[in-house]
Amino acid sequence: MTTAAATPLAGPPTGVLIDGHWHSGGPEAPVYDKFTRQPITVIRHARPGDATDAVTSAVRAAARPLAPARRYEILSDASRLLLDRAADVKAAYVAETGFTMADADGELARAAQTLRLSAEEAVRLAGEEVPVAAAPGSEQRLAFTIRVPVGVVGAIAPFNAPLNTVAHKIGPALAAGNAVVLKPAEQTPLSAIALTEVLHAAGLPPGYLNLICGTGEVAGAELVADPRVRFLTFTGSTAVGLLIKQRSGITKTHLELGSNSASIVAADADLDLVADLVARAGFRKAGQVCTSVQRLITEATVLDDLAERIRARVTDLKAGDPRDPSVQVGPMIAPAEAERACSWIAEAASAGATVIAGGSRDGALLEPTVLRDPAAGTRIMTSEIFAPVVSLVPARSVDAAIGLINAGRYGLQAGVFTRDIDVAFDAARRLQVGGVMINDTSSYHADAMPYGGVKDSGYGQEGPRYAVADMTDPRIIVLNLRPATKGATDQ
Repeated sequence: MTTAAATPLAGPPTGVLIDGHWHSGGPEAPVYDKFTRQPITVIRHARPGDATDAVTSAVRAAARPLAPARRYEILSDASRLLLDRAADVKAAYVAETGFTMADADGELARAAQTLRLSAEEAVRLAGEEVPVAAAPGSEQRLAFTIRVPVGVVGAIAPFNAPLNTVAHKIGPALAAGNAVVLKPAEQTPLSAIALTEVLHAAGLPPGYLNLICGTGEVAGAELVADPRVRFLTFTGSTAVGLLIKQRSGITKTHLELGSNSASIVAADADLDLVADLVARAGFRKAGQVCTSVQRLITEATVLDDLAERIRARVTDLKAGDPRDPSVQVGPMIAPAEAERACSWIAEAASAGATVIAGGSRDGALLEPTVLRDPAAGTRIMTSEIFAPVVSLVPARSVDAAIGLINAGRYGLQAGVFTRDIDVAFDAARRLQVGGVMINDTSSYHADAMPYGGVKDSGYGQEGPRYAVADMTDPRIIVLNLRPATKGATDQ
């Protein structure tokens, strides 16, 4: 592979990068270690007008799209450089997120893969021939489409995947030939700063990626309202996603929003497989994952057996300092979020649910928790808890479980555990979700696959191949050809 020449950035990182220059005039904002709650560094937030300036820089860059081969080189080298800097990136990641070292290893590897996948899409992007000659009167016409960049992509990322979700937004955007303005989550800006530096070190010229750390009220709102942004990609809550849709006018949007993800367990399922996977998928990143198993809807005949298997595994999970290799569950993003989750647990318990594991809190650290039989109207059954909490819900049948999932307002992903292929395919066809994982939990996600939801979980798809298509526009080209001159083929 040819190594792209590094692009020097002006000044040390500050949190605001516009046209290759770090800006230091904005308000200071500490970044906290989510376990110790001590400040680990201070960055500068965007000021009013910075997002507008960043879009202006991106507009200039988007007017001169990089060649596909150059995009491939940059994204490929960025993937390699990210792994080269793994130790520093992981240290900052664990501190700013509170996620464990195992979580950090997994997300770093996936972010590198996402950049590689994006690089490959840069050189396979193509249109198609359109058979207009079949239309009466168009026999001499030849038509085909090309894919053209939308121009400026605005990317707003969440705290719970500050490396890979950011890679899923900026990698495909750059692969498609666009320029980007990135706004990371306020709580976790360091991973986005590191990824921005990596891309420029890989040769990305100034202006093609601009960074505006800051609040949603200042940086986010200004970015969303700018009509020069032609595509907005957002991952976050359904409430904020609705505001973005309302304020973004006719700009194309991709919204990956909230969920109350469920997995169905049929009576014939491999219960050890279920328990093993749920013990990981329900509690990684302290349950702060959109597809995290929140409800495990189980046929009543096997509920007692499954409850004991899960209780035993979850009780063995260790919560604590994420830097400790023996810890599987670190703190939540803030003590207030852990307190909120505890209030939901208490509400469910007061309405009749049984807490069979965990349930206690120490600051931002919430013990891995398992509830049994929460009442239908409680928040834990209807909303997204975004915490290390799994609820076991009895159902009369798989059909009843499908109905329970479809009755909710969310539809991101679902899991179905069964040994019966007919039951599996019936559920896959009927579940109103963006993805169905057979003999796996709702939390399974490979970076090459299309990923997105329906209903209040949003619309549009991540996955480099699918995002690149969304971040380009098809342009039809029609040639009105003259008939061949008589005798021309006799040469």
